[in-house]
Amino acid sequence: MNVEQAFAEVSALAARQSGLVAMAQAERLGVERAALDDLAQAGLLTLLDWEVYEVTGSALPPRFGYPYAAWLALRPAAFGWERAKDRTKDAVISHESACRLLGLGAPSIGGITFTAADPLPEPRSTRVVVAVLRPDEITVHEGLPVTTAHRTLLDLTRDHTDHTELRRVLTDAVRLDLVDLAALYADLVPLSEKYRFPSAGPDFVRYFLPELNLADLSIRNLRAFARLVLPDQVERTAAALEQALPGVDRAILDDVAAELAGKVGPA
Repeated sequence: MNVEQAFAEVSALAARQSGLVAMAQAERLGVERAALDDLAQAGLLTLLDWEVYEVTGSALPPRFGYPYAAWLALRPAAFGWERAKDRTKDAVISHESACRLLGLGAPSIGGITFTAADPLPEPRSTRVVVAVLRPDEITVHEGLPVTTAHRTLLDLTRDHTDHTELRRVLTDAVRLDLVDLAALYADLVPLSEKYRFPSAGPDFVRYFLPELNLADLSIRNLRAFARLVLPDQVERTAAALEQALPGVDRAILDDVAAELAGKVGPA
């Protein structure tokens, strides 16, 4: 295989992997290491790390390129689409690395963290946490499997992340509507004693969401906020609505009451 043929093979593969190709993948296609070196010297490939190359001209920014390269390096001979068949059995970007990918907070930890169902060899500057993820705890962002914001916050809490950093991540996740505040609160409360944060609704919100702008919230999170901070007001408003609108489903009235309380504030 000459250099032109090698570049054609590598380019076709990289086009399906956001512009990246692992050396072991190229070898599966019959492209030898010497050919990759020649392409790199010609400026057609750039070695990122972990024996993973980026095709020159790739539009993938470094924020996504290096995590993608690390993900490929965990199973370097497998093609990306082969690994996508069952995300729960593959490595998924998680913890602080998931925050960086999703744009949550300002994580300070270096390296790249993954969660996988089984142990995997850890290339330099990577960490693999062994844990089983449910399908609903995994999303795909810029072509990369990553834990959802909800799961990421649970992982960070269990990992004893500093609460100042956790506060920033949680605030961003709620503001961007990447989590359902009510569901997240329900899952965090059982962890409150062990990880030392308040569990009562108003105290939880004051502790973790002191800078939250209610005008930024989605309807579901505005309702959740009101139910956590103003539960009595929500109940009184719902009761008044039920008297004024007999026959209307109480669940609908509860939602309306929570939304009103969230918009109006303490009565």
